[in-house]
Amino acid sequence: MRPRILTLDANVFIAALKADERYSKECADILRKLPGKFVLAEPSIVYQEVCGTLARRVGIDVARKAEKFLDSVLHPKLVFECDRSFCKTAYPLCHEYNVYPVDALYLKVALDLGAILVSLDKRDFIDRVKRKNPPIEVYHVSEFPY
Repeated sequence: MRPRILTLDANVFIAALKADERYSKECADILRKLPGKFVLAEPSIVYQEVCGTLARRVGIDVARKAEKFLDSVLHPKLVFECDRSFCKTAYPLCHEYNVYPVDALYLKVALDLGAILVSLDKRDFIDRVKRKNPPIEVYHVSEFPY
């Protein structure tokens, strides 16, 4: 069976790596399904969000380990640069789906590739996207059926 494409919001990586969040176990379970069942597609900002958050909250050593982990699970061709062009095509999603600007970057990757989108942000991201009946599967970590 061919792996499915998965786009994970940065909060999924952070919760899995910190291991002390409400859904840390579920997040770690998703990451354990890489690369066999899923292949990741992410906006490049995932590095800043994951590593920057861990550097600030936990420490630089943990952030560097997270960077190495991301390098190991992300194929360079499936990391989409958040350059001017990408951002200019992503920002209308803020209006269309009523999501925050950074969330629109993850949503754009998922929509462009037909990926499954997963986040810990149910109210302000997942529920808002679901209300618009997108052409992709969208899940809160607690709902992830795979």
